[in-house]
Amino acid sequence: MARWFGLFTLLLVIGASCPVHSATYYVNNLLGSDRATGLSAEPQAENGPVRTICAALARAGRADRIELANTGEPYREMIAMTGPHQSGLRGQPFVIDGNGAVLDGTVTAAPGAWKHVEGNVFALRPRRLTYQQLFSSGKPLPRTALYSKYEFSQLDPAEWALLNGRIYFRTEGNKIPEDYELRHTLLQTGITLYNVRHVRIQDLVIQGFQQDGINAHELVRDCELMDVDCRANGRAGLSVGGVSRVEALRCNFYDNGRVQVRTEGLAELKLFECDVDSSGVPAFDSQGRSLIADGKPVFGP
Repeated sequence: MARWFGLFTLLLVIGASCPVHSATYYVNNLLGSDRATGLSAEPQAENGPVRTICAALARAGRADRIELANTGEPYREMIAMTGPHQSGLRGQPFVIDGNGAVLDGTVTAAPGAWKHVEGNVFALRPRRLTYQQLFSSGKPLPRTALYSKYEFSQLDPAEWALLNGRIYFRTEGNKIPEDYELRHTLLQTGITLYNVRHVRIQDLVIQGFQQDGINAHELVRDCELMDVDCRANGRAGLSVGGVSRVEALRCNFYDNGRVQVRTEGLAELKLFECDVDSSGVPAFDSQGRSLIADGKPVFGP
């Protein structure tokens, strides 16, 4: 019995270390269709690209690869990766390659939702109140801290503030909000990771989500972020929690609402050659087991 058990264990170890055949799934949010297989980058009947990242994730298996077409139009969806079928293997990760595309969590206001307050100041009551960001033409607008309605004079043109559950925005000249391509945060989290291993996310911009750009919630192991920009999300660009282990290389975290990078629980995060902005909100909130930036430990907020 012991011999058979030892042989069974050896076979498991060998099987876990052997490479598996992996497929590549292609996503194109302009030319794709979620009825296609996703196995071709070019539209060709049923074998063309899918339209959404979620459709590609539903088709993909262990150690597969998802390639996004950078069409110039943001991908407006949330992504959740969970379990072994959306994990990779040691030396053969499950990869999402953004090719410079943008994953965006914003929405436009309903017609007539912006209400005039005074002068060039207008107000919007968003559906989600806790964390917010305001964008114009896909770029985050500068935010000002206001503490009462008597401080609207401190708002410069094209700046905004969050006060008493409303977004206040000062327009330029004789413009009204409808003259801008304004969008505010709605979708909660850009990429949520739970109970996955050997995952790599690369060359992707993640912006405008109500909470976090990327949230490694729990049980995430051997996760790599490479050349990822997490910007202008409501709470944090990157949040790592539970007993998760994440590494980030050449990533940028800026313009996020409360903090750029945060850890909690027993999480471990290592940053290499990353740009973490500290000019506005705090760069780090280190409440996990360890947060190391370029070999130096980071403590506290």
